[in-house]
Amino acid sequence: MKKVALGTVLAALISGPVFAYDTGDFIFRSGAITVSPDVSSSALALGSVALDGTAAEVADGTALSLIGTYMLRDHWGLEVIAATPFSHDLEVSGLGETFDLGETKHLPPTVMLQYYPLQASSSVQPYIGLGLNYTAFFDEEVSGEANAVFATLGASGDADLSLKNSTGMAAEAGVDIAFGADQRWLLNLAVWWMDIDTEARVDVPGVGKVAADVELDPLVYSAGFGYRF
Repeated sequence: MKKVALGTVLAALISGPVFAYDTGDFIFRSGAITVSPDVSSSALALGSVALDGTAAEVADGTALSLIGTYMLRDHWGLEVIAATPFSHDLEVSGLGETFDLGETKHLPPTVMLQYYPLQASSSVQPYIGLGLNYTAFFDEEVSGEANAVFATLGASGDADLSLKNSTGMAAEAGVDIAFGADQRWLLNLAVWWMDIDTEARVDVPGVGKVAADVELDPLVYSAGFGYRF
């Protein structure tokens, strides 16, 4: 009887669903994703004159991640990272007090080559990745508070804000934890570092151009769920 029971269990394990990251598998992940910039800014410059002590600041932004991975072969995957638009508040410090400069939105399409070190049958799958990020800024707006500050400098109208798009390296670490009857559903946790550099420029009518070089270099955190097809 023991042999029969053991044979039944083994047959069930062999014929039942197996958690595996095999060549040709597709994994979709989605969840909350937060971009937390580690900002390093040059002093703002009005034309060729640097405004010593000033700096640009960028607040965190959260969106919905949309991430797909195709397993090129065992242990190796190609990941494409997308998201709904992020929105970031911008500030300027060093002019007596910090004031609201405005806001911008961005999209961060990123491609990563991933490595999964564990065997394909493991229900816990850590991974690391290295790749390339492109950050596109859009819908930049100058706040009323900033326009009031520029008016004291002699501005003849509302200012216009623009941020230069960025291309840079990206790295990641994450983990999938399988659950469900067929072990295809995943709990996913991930963190990325992205090299994002931009030039922020504010064109102030009647005054000139105010500009700063800004290194964002954010850590990006994601928590969500996935499914393996």
